[in-house]
Amino acid sequence: MSNRIIGLVGGTGNLGRGLALRLAKASQEVVIGSRYKEKAETVAKEITERIGKKVQGLTNEDAARVSDVIILTIPFEGIRNIIERISQYLEGKTVISTIVPPIFSEKSAAEVVRELLPRTVYLASAFHNIGYKALLDLEKDVECDVAVCGDEPAKKIAIELAEKIPGVRAFDCGPIEYSRIIENFTHLLIYMNKRYRKKGVSLRFTGI
Repeated sequence: MSNRIIGLVGGTGNLGRGLALRLAKASQEVVIGSRYKEKAETVAKEITERIGKKVQGLTNEDAARVSDVIILTIPFEGIRNIIERISQYLEGKTVISTIVPPIFSEKSAAEVVRELLPRTVYLASAFHNIGYKALLDLEKDVECDVAVCGDEPAKKIAIELAEKIPGVRAFDCGPIEYSRIIENFTHLLIYMNKRYRKKGVSLRFTGI
């Protein structure tokens, strides 16, 4: 995995920053993508200065072009527009969707992504329930399990990446259709964080 380039498309948002920080710290080669290259460069510079490991900032299109594994950290409403822009660079690659749809959506975000991707792309769905504040706090391990759904080759890569984050365990949770359950669980965690005035309510599997 260390020789693969990991591209965070839409990587200047909270989750993108957190994943970029943790993966770069784990010695992965990381590229941050954004609609605006200058914004990506700014975030990449901040991470580079913080951990002393080079992170590159590019446009979303260039991040997808140079990367072997593309992690989508974009809003649900931006799926079609962004995938149409980067689709030509995805042939034969692995894509990991972190996207959460509006509550009670008929389809999972991962299923929407699947419909738009080239057929040669391997797709996984992961990182929905991991808090960005926990990712950004390098003084502590991340107390969260990651549920991974999707294609077999992509699931393996997503699990390997997740478990490079200290404190995280990742599990194969079935085909892409099961992502509906995991994505909607995110809304429950958001509610619980607000209800109990906490910042890090997370998912843990027991008995495994």
